[in-house]
Amino acid sequence: MWPLIIPYGDPKTGKTLSTVRAYPGGFFITVKGGLMCAKWMGLDVKVVETEEHNLGILDLIPLIEKAQHKYPAIIIDDFSIMCQEELAKCEKRSPGWQAYGMFNERVRKFQKACRAATNNCPVIITMHAQPPREIEDKGKVVPLKGGPMLPGRQLPKQFPTMADLVMRVVYDKKAVGWKNVYSTAVDADYITGDRLAITPETFPLNLREVLLLAGYDVPRPESLAFMDDWVEKISLKVCEELANKRPKLKEILYPFVAQMEKEEIDVRHMRWIFADALDRAQLRKHNNNLIDNFIDTLQG
Repeated sequence: MWPLIIPYGDPKTGKTLSTVRAYPGGFFITVKGGLMCAKWMGLDVKVVETEEHNLGILDLIPLIEKAQHKYPAIIIDDFSIMCQEELAKCEKRSPGWQAYGMFNERVRKFQKACRAATNNCPVIITMHAQPPREIEDKGKVVPLKGGPMLPGRQLPKQFPTMADLVMRVVYDKKAVGWKNVYSTAVDADYITGDRLAITPETFPLNLREVLLLAGYDVPRPESLAFMDDWVEKISLKVCEELANKRPKLKEILYPFVAQMEKEEIDVRHMRWIFADALDRAQLRKHNNNLIDNFIDTLQG
């Protein structure tokens, strides 16, 4: 079975880009304009925009059931926005709390379809972040953790329970390269988690590299397969340099720029290669440290 993954965070932090980098050949369901980042990477991805086709949450289910047999992954992008639009439709049909009951039932059916699809491919649902808050329940003030943004009181707690990975985007000024990273660490204020125990507590915004590290097969499309040799070669050099107290990454990377220019590699693909190489090096370093620390505890 493949994982069901919920990456969530503030807008414009790199969530969608991380899914495109992981599965450029995947099947994307998104709101209007949600896949603009794919053009930055020189890609023409398979995407269905919900607004263009007037699709509600229940309309996504047959798309998911069909796509799971044809594509390496299914990505539902900006699901928080889709839920807001769906609740508005329910409120037009039913008054008050009945609208929420109708909405919750539709989301539950969507959940079941996503979970069933993981028998054939990974399913990734990107969402916005909702901060911690307090609500009044039967005269008492009840604190609610922050998490993926969903309407209502119960759904924000219940929806993430179906996922294998719930990853929040956080800022890390010490990160190499892009400063936004994913976190699955235990958090007193936010819902996060890694049921499969395959991720570090914090790691680069690179789903493909972390899934590769966990042993999943995540092949690139044939037209991009050439990138793998470059990523591995560069990441090994970067990993060696990261062992130094003051790594000089520019000196390591510049020679590869000249080599790739000589082979006339698209500049957009060059940037992608370097990003993957930096992320792989950081994950490899973390994994090596885990093994070393485990051996040290045995010796102690």
